[in-house]
Amino acid sequence: MRNIISFKFNPSKLKLNKFIDFYGYCAQWDQNIYIYGQTEAHKVHRLSELLSFILFNHDEECLIVIEGSGIPETKEYISKHLSGVMSA
Repeated sequence: MRNIISFKFNPSKLKLNKFIDFYGYCAQWDQNIYIYGQTEAHKVHRLSELLSFILFNHDEECLIVIEGSGIPETKEYISKHLSGVMSA
């Protein structure tokens, strides 16, 4: 069984450089990233997909789900580097 963590965030309140670093962190663990808005959902395959979703999504609340190994470390990374997220 795979490990999963999720968190909610407001796309307009977090800086893009934080998401670039976050994507790189998840990529080194080979984790799957899923992002959900009110009307759309995507499995993120490339950094450009994540950034595009964040830039062009106008929802006040989005959900990111991370699946894979290293979830305890990822949870620690999120709490340390992504202040402003709401844990789901």
